[in-house]
Amino acid sequence: MKALRQVARTVRAFGRELARVRARWSANTCPGTGSGWRFARGIAHIGVLKVLEEAQIPVCFVAGTSVGALIGAAYCGGLSVAELEEIAFQVRSHHIARWTLSRFGLASNQRMAVFLHRILKKRVLTI
Repeated sequence: MKALRQVARTVRAFGRELARVRARWSANTCPGTGSGWRFARGIAHIGVLKVLEEAQIPVCFVAGTSVGALIGAAYCGGLSVAELEEIAFQVRSHHIARWTLSRFGLASNQRMAVFLHRILKKRVLTI
C-alpha cells in the first residue's frame, strides 16, 4: 500500500510538472496547430508536398519522423494536400498523444493509431 501511495504521489507530481511546462509553452504556440513550434515545423511538410504537386514533381518515396511521419502516412494513405491542410488546422495534441505511466514509457500511441485509422483512406494489411 505504501508503494502504491508513492506511485500516486509521483504521478501527481509529474502531472503538475506537465501543467507547468504547458503553461510556459502556451506563449510560444503557433495559432491553429494546437501545439508548439516543433509541430508547426512538422506540418510545414504539407507545404512542401503542395509545392511538389504544383510543380508536377512526382513523389516516389516518403519518409519522416515525428509529425513528418504522420504527414507522410496520411499522404500515402490517400489524403490530398488540401485535406491535410484542413486536418492540420483542426488537430490538437490530445487527438494523437496521451501521457500514461506504464512499463513501456510515459507516452502512449494508442490515440495516434485511432486518429490515423479515422483519417486514412487506403489501408494496408500486414501479416
